[in-house]
Amino acid sequence: MFILVYVDDIIVASSTEKATAALLQDLREEFALKDLGDLHYFLGIEVSKVRDGIVLSQGKYANELLQRAGMTQCKPVSTPLSTSEKLSLHDGVLLGPEDATEYRSIVGALQYLTLTRPDIAFSVNKICQFLHAPTTVHWTAVKRILRYIK
Repeated sequence: MFILVYVDDIIVASSTEKATAALLQDLREEFALKDLGDLHYFLGIEVSKVRDGIVLSQGKYANELLQRAGMTQCKPVSTPLSTSEKLSLHDGVLLGPEDATEYRSIVGALQYLTLTRPDIAFSVNKICQFLHAPTTVHWTAVKRILRYIK
């Protein structure tokens, strides 16, 4: 049995329909519930049923992230981080307050994307190390990750 609660939304999943139905019935006796049926999209995660379970995807979320960053038409790359580049605190020019806020916002969104994209986890961890004082070099690294997602 799996239960996920987010504010006033509850997702219930189980390996048997009977267990799910029993839990929902118990909850209905205590609370006013509205069953919205099968789960398709929740908190940026798409859910698709397959024969042996479910598949989680964040394709729509990734596309929205690219759109938010203004990179929907960018040229894709085959790796999320250059192997030759070593990021440091002292390289590049510090971003201004607005750009630093955008950097933090995009990096936070990338962190959430690692739920279904473990291939970017290392790179995102690297750029997270510079949230307190991001520079133009760090922003370039973020854009490379976005190009890889594309």
